[in-house]
Amino acid sequence: MDAILASLTTSISEFKSNPSAALRKAGKKPFAVLTNNKPSFYVISPELYETITELLFEVQVTPVVKKRLNQLDKAISVDIADL
Repeated sequence: MDAILASLTTSISEFKSNPSAALRKAGKKPFAVLTNNKPSFYVISPELYETITELLFEVQVTPVVKKRLNQLDKAISVDIADL
């Protein structure tokens, strides 16, 4: 049995018949859309998606950038007017 990683769920049939009602019912909370009682996909708000992507960026990208910056032999000062 697949784990359902949301506290709210709806069936695929209910979602297909009226997606707007499912969104209203959930408010801003994420919900799983189930097919045969297994999660087919999750619906999340744009705000939650943005938060998730920002956290992933901080966790995955920022450390790599910091490490590479620390590995530079020397920094070069550049005046924007010289470019």
